[in-house]
Amino acid sequence: MRIPILIILALMIIAGCATNSISSRKHERSDAFANLSTSQQNAVEQGRILPGMSTNAVYIAWGKPSQITSNGSLLTWLFHEREYVEEKHITIRVGPRAPGFPEETKTLYSRSVVRRSVTFDNGLVTEWNWTPPRHSEIFR
Repeated sequence: MRIPILIILALMIIAGCATNSISSRKHERSDAFANLSTSQQNAVEQGRILPGMSTNAVYIAWGKPSQITSNGSLLTWLFHEREYVEEKHITIRVGPRAPGFPEETKTLYSRSVVRRSVTFDNGLVTEWNWTPPRHSEIFR
């Protein structure tokens, strides 16, 4: 029995995504992880952020930021994600050759949005934000 090529490609993509997991980042920065408190280690392993965490802890928990901004002792990491939005358009044509009833068309587009951010003061977490996807962004 042959395995369809789409299944093989999907497995390759999943395997590729696994290389940027919490466990691989823990291995990459094993010394930094070992120096975290037990509560911070537990949070990092669950992908959570706690006040007072270092940049290394946040990197292991959430990965590499898309953008970094700084203002004096404040450092902010921004994590962009693709947002998919569907817009509906209603058109009503009138005239001798027009059907005279509404025609609905849909446009699907994507844009980059900041979904998560973390602010550090002197290298330690003081604030973080996470915005869940809007309902319209979740594919059904």
